[in-house]
Amino acid sequence: MRIQSSHHHADRGLDAYFSPPEAVLSLLQIEAQHLPKCIWEPAAGDGAIVRPLQEAGFTVIASDIADYGLAGCRAGVDYLTAGPIPGVQGIVTNPPYKLAARFAEKALGQTFYVALLLRTNFLESTARLKLFRQHEPARIWISSRRLPMMHRHGWAGPRAPSNTCFAWFIWDKRSSEKRVIDWFDWKLMASSSKGPPPRGDRQTARCVEAGPEGIRARILSLPASTVAS
Repeated sequence: MRIQSSHHHADRGLDAYFSPPEAVLSLLQIEAQHLPKCIWEPAAGDGAIVRPLQEAGFTVIASDIADYGLAGCRAGVDYLTAGPIPGVQGIVTNPPYKLAARFAEKALGQTFYVALLLRTNFLESTARLKLFRQHEPARIWISSRRLPMMHRHGWAGPRAPSNTCFAWFIWDKRSSEKRVIDWFDWKLMASSSKGPPPRGDRQTARCVEAGPEGIRARILSLPASTVAS
């Protein structure tokens, strides 16, 4: 979810602007060699990020502070106060923009891989300089073509073209290289996509969320090569 700058703060509510599938399908290609196998999407919304990742063979745990009708999503979970989920290897989400830095800081304290879809002006602001100094992104993938417009959940007005540039901000503690900037064209990627890469052998792992929300233990299917010991 994200903020569209043309909307008044009073109208934004929980900033329910769901991600375009083009952004997620591009992530699957540009981060194909880096995406971990067990992922938590803590601002799952209507499943715009969850479904493509699941279809590509990833195990995805979905939660959100509100209920947007996504099957299997645990509603009523505030990520910023939720406990960690053992077994989760990465966070992939499009957080509410006004909370993006707090989402990043929490995720970086819990896992080795974080991918956030954010406006490129997230790079600005002296308030976020400390975050970037303490946690250097490994890769920043800028969408060279404007992504399709993300309209507010429940919006029934006219559809407008996008006027905002987005990028995938990737923090990867396994990467020795930091602050690598590159570009992707989601339309070219969509036309040349040959489907997701094979996920390899599979085995079972347990993923349990701690904390007062009481999310039930779930048996998750993970590729054998990436299950944490």
